[in-house]
Amino acid sequence: MAQKQRNISTQIPSIRQDNSRPFLTQKALLNSLHAQQIFERGYEMCANALFSLSVVLRFIGTEEQAQEVDAMVDALINQALEGIQKESARLKEIAESNGIETTIGYTSAKTVDVQITSPRSIKFLAIIREFDGMMANMDALWLSCVITDTQYARGVYEWKRRILRLAGQVRQIATRAVLAARRKETSEAVAEASEPQIAETEKVATE
Repeated sequence: MAQKQRNISTQIPSIRQDNSRPFLTQKALLNSLHAQQIFERGYEMCANALFSLSVVLRFIGTEEQAQEVDAMVDALINQALEGIQKESARLKEIAESNGIETTIGYTSAKTVDVQITSPRSIKFLAIIREFDGMMANMDALWLSCVITDTQYARGVYEWKRRILRLAGQVRQIATRAVLAARRKETSEAVAEASEPQIAETEKVATE
């Protein structure tokens, strides 16, 4: 029996796509297939979540709530970027010590138009670009027989999984934060609406 495919939505529940949002367009050259795949699978999902945190959460929640979530997301993004930069530097050092040139070519490099819809979305794009640069170092070592096929496949898989997991974490954090703020907003509205009724009931009871 053929399995029914399930499409994973990249939208946050509170974001209306017909609303007009500001954006900048940046062109990004992605050389490796793996960076291209991460962009296609993770960028829009993460960018929508980051927009939700920067804008939507502040409309329906408090600034204190938003700043708390911002700090959590910033820590995740900075940690991921730092990890990729360290690994890229390590691979480049190995290549240099073996006299290997890390400037290599790719058969199907792609330039993508990226919509920057929030300040943090450009940070996630920086992660993808940094990963693409790291892949050049890893590819050079693989083509020069310094790392094996198995090591190469494992390394690519682990880093792609980390970055896509980050996009998923950001989306999950955004969804939970927005839903929590909306529930609080609803409960406060119900409480305010019930106060006059309670006061009227008490007044009648005392007459």
